[in-house]
Amino acid sequence: MAIQIKVPDVGTTVEEVTLIKWRKNQGDFIKKGEIIAEIETDKAVVELESIAEGKILKILCKEGDVIKKGETIAYVGDEGEVIEIPEKIQPKISPALKALADKLGVDLSKVKGSGPDGTITRKDILEARGKLADKQGMMEETVIMPDYQKSVMKTVIASHREIPPVHFTSFIDMEKVLEFREKILRQEKIKIIFDAFFIFACSRAIKVFPEMQHYILEGTLRKRDQISIAFAVSSDRKLYLPVIRDCDRKSIMEIALQTNDIINRINEGKLLGDDVTSGCFLVSNLGMYPVEFFDAMIYPGHSGALAIGSISKKPVVVGDSIVIKNICNITLSCDHRIINGSVAVSFLKNVKDIIENGLFMEE
Repeated sequence: MAIQIKVPDVGTTVEEVTLIKWRKNQGDFIKKGEIIAEIETDKAVVELESIAEGKILKILCKEGDVIKKGETIAYVGDEGEVIEIPEKIQPKISPALKALADKLGVDLSKVKGSGPDGTITRKDILEARGKLADKQGMMEETVIMPDYQKSVMKTVIASHREIPPVHFTSFIDMEKVLEFREKILRQEKIKIIFDAFFIFACSRAIKVFPEMQHYILEGTLRKRDQISIAFAVSSDRKLYLPVIRDCDRKSIMEIALQTNDIINRINEGKLLGDDVTSGCFLVSNLGMYPVEFFDAMIYPGHSGALAIGSISKKPVVVGDSIVIKNICNITLSCDHRIINGSVAVSFLKNVKDIIENGLFMEE
């Protein structure tokens, strides 16, 4: 008759263990007292000996499984012996409470029902969840959130609570930008960040679509008195949103020099409070990472945000030919309370036209 290999009592306070390694495989022969597996308690790794000699007829658990004390993990018996494995008794629980247990991450096989005939109740699930949280809490520590991250948290919550976004994605041919950028670097020794081109383009598009200067404050529609665009800068794991003021009146080179100056001051810890106030729109560039497209968050007080992905070579149809070009994806996010879809896509097309036609070179 086949012998059940069970998890032994390895301590008065240990109710479950983790099976971390099988020393034998199903079908192997094993001697009595030979190590069949390794199990781990909250204090140590324990070698589990076989209490029988014979062939390992069936292994019931896999490495990494959490197993209760006294639970059968394998059967050892004679060659050709047929074993009958009793079916696990399914817990008595309503579909709604089962869904709740799944949501809370509660293992129903470890919950003892307190209702009639062992039925699992809502109270049983919540108590099991509480014990799990207590156990997890013992392995965690409280971390003090930096003040700047608290500020980010409040802004993110306010954005998601108050602003219903609408998103539109397109692609842009970046050939003229790359050519101009290389020319300026070679002739003037000035490196223009890609954000500068999109700040230029967005500022001109906002002049065509003044709705993009609007924002809502305490239920009232307001309009910024100037076109000032913020751009996202990450430094020392902190996020900054400095603003280029009156950028619709500045050339691409003026914007480039100002963005470079601001980034240098951020890295030196010399950013001024006035550098980060009163923008109406945001440009966020993750093109330096392998990110093709994303949705930028709309900050309170802004009408929208333009997210810029990485540049990569892609086949593009030009006339009747297929040409390889440097392409990047851009995604416009708008506050749908004040920007309608037709305005948003027209704005996006305007930005695309300015970049692709190299209009930044004409001013």
